[in-house]
Amino acid sequence: MYLCRQNFSNMATKKYPLGIAFSGGGAKGAAHCGALQALKEYGIKPDIVSGTSVGALVAVFYSAGLSPKQMIETFRGLNFFKDIVAPSLPKGGLFDSRPLLSLIRNLLPYSRLEDLPIPTLIVASDMDHGMSRVFTKGEIAPRVVASCSIPVIFQPMCINGTHYVDGGTFQNLPVSAIRQKCDKVIALNLNHLEAEKPKNNLISIAYRSFMMMMVSNVTADAAQADLFIDLDTYGCMAHDLSRIEELFFRGYESTVKVLEENGYQRVMPKEKIHFSKKNKKNAADAPEETFRNTIEKGLSAIRAFKK
Repeated sequence: MYLCRQNFSNMATKKYPLGIAFSGGGAKGAAHCGALQALKEYGIKPDIVSGTSVGALVAVFYSAGLSPKQMIETFRGLNFFKDIVAPSLPKGGLFDSRPLLSLIRNLLPYSRLEDLPIPTLIVASDMDHGMSRVFTKGEIAPRVVASCSIPVIFQPMCINGTHYVDGGTFQNLPVSAIRQKCDKVIALNLNHLEAEKPKNNLISIAYRSFMMMMVSNVTADAAQADLFIDLDTYGCMAHDLSRIEELFFRGYESTVKVLEENGYQRVMPKEKIHFSKKNKKNAADAPEETFRNTIEKGLSAIRAFKK
């Protein structure tokens, strides 16, 4: 059991017909965008959203008015070491997430959670007090980055003197964050633990251990959802940015399948989605190669620090 501190302020007296909870899962978050496209075509629009890790990023983008296609175009254009992280001395984490902080601030037309058109809750893990924290107000960018800060890989995010890491540590599928506020909750899950032999280095072992922890804490929240949609991300890695478009369409199809099975009907025809041609410079940043480079740069930083 884990402790969860929430601050709902003026949300406390509200009741929302429908909420959507977006799980964490790294690059697999592209499947969330496909799910949102499917929900749109079936006339399903949430009144409140919650998100953990990449789910927090998708939640704030959606609340800010970005379409699923716009989100995918944004994700496809990112350069890992330019837009998301910067190598740092191994103090608290191998990588500094300040580039991601700047990216979010530049992309969003809103700066604070309470200003978003759709009420949005972000889940992060409070390292100092050993508990899950649900943010309902405050500056968006640092709270999203806090929710995305995988332990060891990224430095913890400090907010008002408290250190936070990835929300998936305690609650990777944040259904309980909104359960008492909604008549119905749809849960979108990205993660499935597949057989994989981690490489014998610090980053690979830490990352694999974290993924195991995230998957294990999903069950309780999944049981609280009125509709649980297990998005098809099998065979995809959380760091693999090369399959963004594929994940979008797989998320779309798996959501349509569950909606049809549960009696939902379309309110609009299937939209033909076409993405712009990938930028060659960014396309060269193959995710598998990028992740290997991440490991090597991190280990090099440690070796250099020891000297």
